[in-house]
Amino acid sequence: MKIKILNLNLWNYTKWENRKSKIVKFIQKNNPDVIVLQEVRDDVKFNKKGDHQGKQLNRELDYPHYAFYSITDKRKERPGKYKRFCREGTVVLSKFQIIKIEKERLRKHKDDRYICGNLYVKLNVNGKKVNLVNVHFSNSNYFSLLHLLETLRQIEMKKINPIIVGDFNIYESDTLYELTKDDYVSSMKYKKYMSYPIRKWTLDYFLIPKKYKFTSLECIGKGLSDHKALIAEVEI
Repeated sequence: MKIKILNLNLWNYTKWENRKSKIVKFIQKNNPDVIVLQEVRDDVKFNKKGDHQGKQLNRELDYPHYAFYSITDKRKERPGKYKRFCREGTVVLSKFQIIKIEKERLRKHKDDRYICGNLYVKLNVNGKKVNLVNVHFSNSNYFSLLHLLETLRQIEMKKINPIIVGDFNIYESDTLYELTKDDYVSSMKYKKYMSYPIRKWTLDYFLIPKKYKFTSLECIGKGLSDHKALIAEVEI
């Protein structure tokens, strides 16, 4: 049994009106079973309160199941810039039933201004239970590595074996591999790609349990975001 997952850092409201229709058409063309998004904004400068970007996209996409984790209050994170209601978080849209949602904050380290968290969902994939974690770690290679280690501890405590996907903000893919190789297969070991072309870095990854396997992987999508979309087919 295969599941097709598309991941994209949405780049909040940057050039949103020029990108929104492109994103919708791109997703419709690729027709993933599950969509995983980061940098999803609920910002009253651009939308009615509560009508975050994930909801806006899903009015066109019409996925029956979704989860939203409103992680960051931008007024607290950057009070000098944000005086209005503005929240940022992560979204999962799914054709498969989401039977469990958990939201876990990650530790805020000294000298790191970013507030991060993990969105855990359990999917019913044609009778098979599949756990998935949507991650968006701090915008620093050092702090993001700390968030990865904390996430691995969370997973161990929950006694689950999930697919981990998202914007890891880790450009040292070999370090990522060394930290996870015992239990996971990294997308960068399956296929080399560059997901953040502005800096010629890879920041977005899939980590899949060794009991699963990749059957295809693409990093594509010009003009969707400052990141490219990462699309994987995984045999579960």
